[in-house]
Amino acid sequence: MKDEKDKPKLRNRKKLQNEKSHISQRFVSRGGLSDDEIKERMSQYRHAEDTSTVMHKTLTRRLVSKLRNYAWYYPQQSEDNPSLKDAWCYYEHMTLPRYREDETRVAGQAPERALPGESNTELYGVWSTPTHWLKDFGIGVGLYFTTLKLMAVIFFLAGCISIPNIMFYASDEYSGPGGQDSVLQSPVMSLARGTMICTKREFVACPTCTESQLGNVFDFAKTPDNTPLVLRTLCEGAELTQGMVNWASFIFMVIAFALIALYQSQIEIRFNEDQVTVTDYSIVVENPPPDATDPDVWRDFFEQFSEKGVTVVTIALNNEALVRSLAFRRHFRNNLRYHLPPGTNIDNNEILKKAVEKATEARKQKKKTCFGLLCNCTLLPILRIFGLFLKEDQLYERVQKLTPQIQELQTKKYSATKVFVTFETEAGQRNALTALTLSKWDSWSNNKNSVGPSSIFQDTLLKIQEPTEPDAVRWLDLSATTKAKIIQRIITLAITIGLVIASGFSINAARNSSLGVTLSSIVLTLFNLIIPFIVKLLLLIEKHTTEGGRQASLYYKIALFRWVNTAIIPIFISSFTSWIGNDSRDIIITINSVLLSELLLSPTLRLLDIITTYRKHYLAPREKTQRNMNSHFNGTHYNLAERYTDLTKVIFLCFFYSPLFPSIYFYCTAIFIQQVSESRNGSKNK
Repeated sequence: MKDEKDKPKLRNRKKLQNEKSHISQRFVSRGGLSDDEIKERMSQYRHAEDTSTVMHKTLTRRLVSKLRNYAWYYPQQSEDNPSLKDAWCYYEHMTLPRYREDETRVAGQAPERALPGESNTELYGVWSTPTHWLKDFGIGVGLYFTTLKLMAVIFFLAGCISIPNIMFYASDEYSGPGGQDSVLQSPVMSLARGTMICTKREFVACPTCTESQLGNVFDFAKTPDNTPLVLRTLCEGAELTQGMVNWASFIFMVIAFALIALYQSQIEIRFNEDQVTVTDYSIVVENPPPDATDPDVWRDFFEQFSEKGVTVVTIALNNEALVRSLAFRRHFRNNLRYHLPPGTNIDNNEILKKAVEKATEARKQKKKTCFGLLCNCTLLPILRIFGLFLKEDQLYERVQKLTPQIQELQTKKYSATKVFVTFETEAGQRNALTALTLSKWDSWSNNKNSVGPSSIFQDTLLKIQEPTEPDAVRWLDLSATTKAKIIQRIITLAITIGLVIASGFSINAARNSSLGVTLSSIVLTLFNLIIPFIVKLLLLIEKHTTEGGRQASLYYKIALFRWVNTAIIPIFISSFTSWIGNDSRDIIITINSVLLSELLLSPTLRLLDIITTYRKHYLAPREKTQRNMNSHFNGTHYNLAERYTDLTKVIFLCFFYSPLFPSIYFYCTAIFIQQVSESRNGSKNK
């Protein structure tokens, strides 16, 4: 890629350095500071924290301040070893998002989000942070939390509308004397009261029925002459009143969702107005001539649309292989630093080779734990296929292998694939869009008469549009062809469908075990939790020109899996007669267990954040250098596509089963409240 230099800087670009993709949020660290600068700042922060009664610390850090006095938790307590106190200070001041303290800020006004390492800052509170403060985390984050809160209110009101149905199904009028109380007595089963579970049933003859038609053997029997008997429900069933209540809640939800869509569009506009970004001044050329790689030529062409000129021209070349190799080499070199003594000159190959050999020998002589041996034999070989958890000799080998490849790639000539032009003013962008935007027919037919002669670049009719944010452009995928993208998506979709089928068989096997619905709901929840990791690996196959497109693909695949896994599979593995039964394997009891798992198990596993917790509390206290220790405090990736699938999965489940399970609206309300709490904690304090 080529950039035009020596041009005026963009004006009015407040917060531009903090702008994130509106789809996903990843915490940043280090802030471009060197190790010595970080060490100096950590010393200043520690002193400020020790002498101030105002600066706040996370609850976990306060707990660690007690635990680090014990050798079993922090075995390296001498002054010569890296400081765990510094590492946690690094975590709170460099990794976690903070805002600037400003005494002149008007009450209610959102503060400025601070850059990593800034002084006079405070942590965002999990509950005390208003939603409108979240615009600095990206438009999508603010809209997500706003949507969650609105969903909690709407589903609670829908539950209130459904109270007449809940009371009817729980009464003796529906199930007869004793009603559901005589059967649903355990704490878990009692939560299914007020549903369409029918406890008044009897066996009736069904000469044409076969046992294979009925999934539950408890619903099937035979007379002495082998006449099949099936269990028939004798409950009154839903009448007009129950149907009207269902329709009332449904119509209310439709109206509420329409109002939410309107409200979200207004909120997005408000968030956008608060954020001035480079996109407001830029256009992207989708079809540049392959040999047009001179930024000065592009600048001269586009300056006709702006009196104040063009600020930046960025030309993307089809040199993805070179850029990817350079990125991998840099990544492996940086990781190699963590395995070598501080100050090792990695630019001198002879010194580097000796240092790697020495580090490898020291590692082999180090005593290994049982857990470490287990990981080396099982998990780590798989992760190393993807370039993760590589040892120092493996990192060195990859760097040496990449170097000649890069030298060869540097000798090739590359063509232009996209051109990004940033004007000095918004008027320049609008003028260019007005002059060069084509109708679909003119674009397809290459109708050069649709624009003036001055708007044709090197005999090419340009196709332009407003680009996405710079940090949302996937520079390494810009040259991917449409045909390749389609084939890749078909492959990943087929694998996702295969995973859905495999999940269905696993859930059915767990459901038919001795633990029944309890085990199947746990298996279902675990599948829902691990599917994002699997889909992210699948997306390594796909090429996307924007991060938004990648996140959309991630969302659709996870949503497909979770929707089918949570709401559809229980129907396929159950017989028709088990829809309103009270057996532990019947539909309503199964959905009740799934909802409990979503309410309790899913957030617990997310809050535990096992991998990050293991790194911060076990690996970090045992590192030999401060840099290595700090590397375990870089936060957890926060993915909005995954969070939205959780939200839509619950909405779909609620809509799907609300006629049978009217109290499901209150369940979903509790789940949304829990998601607000867990997501706020995940976005600010991991």
